[in-house]
Amino acid sequence: MKFVDHSENSVLEADKILNKPLVSVLSGEDFIQKTPPKKSKKDHSIPSMQKQRPASQPFFSPSIVKGNYNPSGEKPSNDLQQSHRNPFKNLIKLPRRILLLIAVLLTTSGAGVLAASLISHSHPSISLPDENSAQEALMAMLEPEPSSTPADESTLPPIPSLLAEKTYTIRRGDTLQTIASRFGIREDTIISANNLSSKSQIQVGKTLKIPNMNGVYHSVKKNESLSSISRAYGVDMTRIADANNMSSATIRIGERIFIPNAKLNASVLRNFYGETFIWPVRGQISSPFGYRINPFSGQRTFHAAIDIVVNRGTAVKATREGKVADKGYNAVFGNYVIIRHADGYQSLYAHLDSILAQKGASVNQGETIGRSGNTGQSTGPHLHFAIFRNGQAVDPRQYVK
Repeated sequence: MKFVDHSENSVLEADKILNKPLVSVLSGEDFIQKTPPKKSKKDHSIPSMQKQRPASQPFFSPSIVKGNYNPSGEKPSNDLQQSHRNPFKNLIKLPRRILLLIAVLLTTSGAGVLAASLISHSHPSISLPDENSAQEALMAMLEPEPSSTPADESTLPPIPSLLAEKTYTIRRGDTLQTIASRFGIREDTIISANNLSSKSQIQVGKTLKIPNMNGVYHSVKKNESLSSISRAYGVDMTRIADANNMSSATIRIGERIFIPNAKLNASVLRNFYGETFIWPVRGQISSPFGYRINPFSGQRTFHAAIDIVVNRGTAVKATREGKVADKGYNAVFGNYVIIRHADGYQSLYAHLDSILAQKGASVNQGETIGRSGNTGQSTGPHLHFAIFRNGQAVDPRQYVK
């Protein structure tokens, strides 16, 4: 940075100002033109320059411009000479209340620019992460999904080989997912054991049969044998016989036998769940799943969700039954809710005005979990809606109907 070299005259003026009371300097009294005092009869004014100057001397004498003109002829004092040689010596002795004025004077010479530059570099601007990074961070912070097989299997009782059933009466607030979780078995096991064909059959007061192991039931058809059924499900024939307490391999048409650890066909599950996912709100999609121009950074980035434009306060519904895995506030997403569903699915609802669901609570499909809003990093009232399958974001439009 280049500093301006002031003349001696400027330094003397600064020294004169700094030795005056701060109040008078800041009030501008010394800069206000005052009425000159009346002259006494004896005139001590400087002789007219036009009358005194020689013909060869210019009108503005260099000696006057430099401030060396001394009409009295007196020799300058040692203090004055010392101030000429080292004009900043007295600045060290100045009281603290003058520091403000010094800063103002330094600013005029460029020091203020340097200070501002240093401040700006010591405090860089803060930028929020993009939505994808924030979304991945949120999902990574979730507690791991409960596993049906704990790490330490030595503490568990042996897996039963013989089928046994107990009954359970559905209570208020129950969902198929919470019931299956309570007994440590899969949802499709309960569906198969009770011949359920629709979610609507999960009603308060209804009694369900709960097997003591995972698996599905199979009705024996014509020309089927225990061996062919074993091959079809990929389950050892001995295990099937043990589970059903069979003394021989003979089976009858129409007989219902349990196949341990087998799973229901995907088409059967689709028929049961119907519209597996529903729209959490209805509105225009302002930003689809995929690449887009980020409205904040102006860069082309991947949007791993869809944005649905809705009025503030619109009821936001659970896209599918499940359990609230997390809720809270995030600088990017504002108020948000994450629901964990069956089969490795999760859903995220962000920029909410308010949250109505509690962490750990079970929610039914279509249940209101919050109200839409404009919280967090948002350009206007809308719902940021995302679906994840086994931790990977998928296009919600391929799942909702």
